Amino acid sequence: MSISFITTLLFLLSLLTICVLAELLFRQKTYYKVTRNGYFQTVFDKGRYGEYLTWKSLKSYEHDGGKFLFNCYLPAENGKTSEIDVILIHSSGIFVMESKNYSGWIFGKETDSCWTQTLPSGRGKSRKERFYNPVKQNATHIKWLKNIVNSQIPIYSIIVFSKRCTLKNITVANPQVTVIRRPQIHKVVKHIGSQSLHTLTKEEIANIYEILYPYTQVDTATKLQHINNINKASLSRSKMPERKKQKEAESTPTSPETISERNPVIDTVQAKNIELAAEKLSGMQVCPKCGAELALRTVARGVHSGEQFYGCSRFPKCRYRTTSTANASSPSNRS
Repeated sequence: MSISFITTLLFLLSLLTICVLAELLFRQKTYYKVTRNGYFQTVFDKGRYGEYLTWKSLKSYEHDGGKFLFNCYLPAENGKTSEIDVILIHSSGIFVMESKNYSGWIFGKETDSCWTQTLPSGRGKSRKERFYNPVKQNATHIKWLKNIVNSQIPIYSIIVFSKRCTLKNITVANPQVTVIRRPQIHKVVKHIGSQSLHTLTKEEIANIYEILYPYTQVDTATKLQHINNINKASLSRSKMPERKKQKEAESTPTSPETISERNPVIDTVQAKNIELAAEKLSGMQVCPKCGAELALRTVARGVHSGEQFYGCSRFPKCRYRTTSTANASSPSNRS
């Protein structure tokens, strides 16, 4: 047995040990206990990782009696759901946080229908991505939350962007709404709490937690249906005349978020379960990454010219594709 082989083997064993320890330690955290998302499921998913980092920045509030919930699917109108990313239940009130783990420059006003993310694309150029106004999005979440908890309890809306982004021109007039980068989150929550005139007891905090916790434990079909509803609403808005879009945005703060805000990376087992649920729900092949419909495509050029495969209809925002028509249910993560 050569020295190089032994060295490689020891390295792999060490790496495996580190991975196992990282997973075991992660499972002791509140984030895992509520979400059941493991270490690697979390750190390799941008959305989940943003929510985890928000919790990590605020976890000291657990020592003060605070409790956290994640991905809370609240019942909305017409059988739909409204998903809250992070909730902190504290003695000073309920903090409803919309996590945006984005990079680039962010522009937006409280009254806009959509905000803009500007990203560099090389050679001094940039590209723009539009996403649904997170202030309006969180207002929707809070509306449905008030249907469940005591409406007298103060509820604060906080939009948390990644430290990798720059908030260039954000205008918000509502004193109950805060838009910040993640490094500011602890300071902001502390300030809001110090100004609150309402105090929740430990029993009240526990009661609210017990009421809301079941809404974080929904099944795969419910999550898939939520994504499909977002897709339909997003498609409907994209076809709407601009004047009508503006009118709707001004009159209705309950428009759902766009699919670009939630794009979960699902492991192979979960992906298979979602595909099976999708077939039962809609009778069509569905992207296991974002829930959009799969479209049959043909390779136009190259060594695979003429071959067919299924790709996500939301390309290039979602780059899920299968390797061929013969294994359309097997995910190929070529993003």
